[in-house]
Amino acid sequence: MHTTSKTNRWDKARALLAGGLVLGVGAAATLAAWTDNEWVFGGSGNGDGTEPNTPGTGIYRMQQNTWAGTAGAANWTDEPDANGGALTYTIAPELMVPGKTVYSPMQLRAVAGSEALDVSLAQGIQSQLNRGPDNSTDLYDALTYGVYRGVDKATCEAGTVAGAAVVVPEESALTAGSSTTFPLSAGDDANTAGAPVNLCFALTLPSGASATLQGLNTVPVWRFTSSVGQ
Repeated sequence: MHTTSKTNRWDKARALLAGGLVLGVGAAATLAAWTDNEWVFGGSGNGDGTEPNTPGTGIYRMQQNTWAGTAGAANWTDEPDANGGALTYTIAPELMVPGKTVYSPMQLRAVAGSEALDVSLAQGIQSQLNRGPDNSTDLYDALTYGVYRGVDKATCEAGTVAGAAVVVPEESALTAGSSTTFPLSAGDDANTAGAPVNLCFALTLPSGASATLQGLNTVPVWRFTSSVGQ
């Protein structure tokens, strides 16, 4: 009987020990560890995004001035969609004859607060509007053009563009773009735009143009572009 009693007590002790081990594991899992955390944010100041040293994006945008008539004031607008702003020619372009060139001044600049930009004339297209005699494809295909940089409004005319920086060579098809880039200086601050760059378009009806082009009009459209990033 004594042996049996010792055996029973040992069995109970082992059972309690086993239970204690299980309880011990469970208790260890629920104990709170001592922790210490350190947080940082990418910038300076109070972390509300208003400090200049926090990550953010700049402004990269230009705008155009096609003048309100050749004698008018500057009219700066943002024209991201075709047809865009309307060029104003120094003589009536609807009276062109073979061998005649008409000229039109315009300007580009970086908007207030914008970073500096590199710009190119990316492409020319015929407007999708009013196809027919008022927007003749035959006349569009016959005309040629060129673009000069550094020619102001007063001198954007015959005889004064010689020696200016060429953006698009004269006698180019109206569809021609250019790989030539030119800079637009950054705006000084959020209220001051960058210095304008003068451009001069020269549109020519070649001397060999067909008489079948008489009485027609067309609507050429050009796109300037600048880009940053990938």
